[in-house]
Amino acid sequence: MTGFVQVHTPRWLSYFVQSGFAEAEPLASGVEGAVYRLGNGVVAKVWGRRREPELLLAQRFYADVAAAGLPFATPVILRVEEIGQTAITYERELHGTPLQHRMNDAHPALDASTLSCLLQVVKALATVPATPAMRQLPVLGEDRPLWADGDDFPTALTALLRRRTARYGELLARHVPDFFLRYERLLQKLDAIDRIPTTVVHGDLFGENILVDDHGRPTAVLDFGFLSTAGDPRMDASITALITDMYGPHGPARVDALTHEFATELGYPLDVILLYQAAYAIATSNAFTDDGTDGHFAWCVAQLNRPDLNGAIDE
Repeated sequence: MTGFVQVHTPRWLSYFVQSGFAEAEPLASGVEGAVYRLGNGVVAKVWGRRREPELLLAQRFYADVAAAGLPFATPVILRVEEIGQTAITYERELHGTPLQHRMNDAHPALDASTLSCLLQVVKALATVPATPAMRQLPVLGEDRPLWADGDDFPTALTALLRRRTARYGELLARHVPDFFLRYERLLQKLDAIDRIPTTVVHGDLFGENILVDDHGRPTAVLDFGFLSTAGDPRMDASITALITDMYGPHGPARVDALTHEFATELGYPLDVILLYQAAYAIATSNAFTDDGTDGHFAWCVAQLNRPDLNGAIDE
């Protein structure tokens, strides 16, 4: 993957207007696509790389999540179409303000309302049972489902880590002392993790992907897809603690605080959270560049060099 960003163009605005959406206007754009507000509670997303078959699978995935009756909204794909080599989804509009915009960088500790919101979302997603559509999703831009190589989540995750390390392990080893030794120990630890019922895993749950109302209560969760799958709900909690404040001035302190807070409040073993955090850093280290010249790679290296994380691997 690269840092490709789909930008708004007059062509697509004209296309939506001619299709009967007179109120069409640009809404947002990012790595995966550009979003247009069409009116009447509908948005359209013009995708950069994804094609119709993958998006039809995402449509079934979203339907399964929405059917769980969560206390906040989640995406629903109403229709998928292709224009030439470009795929478009028509989805219901999700409302609220990104939680990230409410986070205060003046103090190292997260405020109580932000912490409460994160816990509410993580707890709620952990109640959504895994479905066949969730197990069919690829992750990190791969062309195969994550579960193609395993009958349980730790086995499927281990297969992903082996594929990623085969491509990027030598690069990581230049920046992480004893990388391959700790990597093999991590695989052994993951294999020994207790198997618990699988649920939906968002895989990219942080402040920009959680919308809230004026009181900081969650109204919607969006942008599934980067690492979404069926899996261990402790993985989602681990990732959320890790990425809620990736690059802020208090990032490391907040990672540590959230990691311990989630372990206590959710009843998850601390060592399991730390192992999944290590797995996330390895799996996503080169999600955006092959040569590690981007900020995400440097951030993943910093995680893999954390003493507490390596202590969980080595103990």
